Amino acid sequence: MTLENTAGLGVNNHYGHRETEYGKVGGGKLPVQGSVDEIVIYVKGSDFDGGTSFDTKAYIPAGSLVREAYAEVTEAFALGGTTPTMNVGTSGSAGTNYSIELSEANAEATGQYDGTPAGTHAAVLAADTTIAVELDGTTPTVTDAGQMKVVIRYIKI
Repeated sequence: MTLENTAGLGVNNHYGHRETEYGKVGGGKLPVQGSVDEIVIYVKGSDFDGGTSFDTKAYIPAGSLVREAYAEVTEAFALGGTTPTMNVGTSGSAGTNYSIELSEANAEATGQYDGTPAGTHAAVLAADTTIAVELDGTTPTVTDAGQMKVVIRYIKI
């Protein structure tokens, strides 16, 4: 599938076959109730494209406080390295600033998992925060296998 963003506005045109839960540009923001919002992110092993991280199109606005995060692994990932983890959090520093961190055991088994926000995600965010999915640990690797859905619930007053 080909993506095009010619206007530079963060809006993508999609050409060719598109799956319902397409990783890097899938998901979006859902208003829930009052000042509560949710971000839904779909992650596939192939989204890493041979690397250890990728940015999503999602962001959490400045002044927000992450309240909860959940992940549902629907297809097991295959992680390598020493004590690898999969973190969903701030682009460039998701190893310490995350909404949810999955251990190797959790990422490699289907199921639902609760997250505990850490670092800047455990306090009111000072700036708009681009959400990334990053591997952490010693020389972490991931194959194309694996699929999950992550929901981050936050408040902004």
